[in-house]
Amino acid sequence: MKAFLASVVVLLVVAVGASYVLNGTLETSSASAYSSSNVRLN
Repeated sequence: MKAFLASVVVLLVVAVGASYVLNGTLETSSASAYSSSNVRLN
């Protein structure tokens, strides 16, 4: 039972961490991600 509860806690920590990283830190618009001196986006 302790192993099951520990796995649920780890699952929640990983899920919250992944949602924070994917929605907050790594979110960039396509205009800023693909802009360079050779690309012009309208």
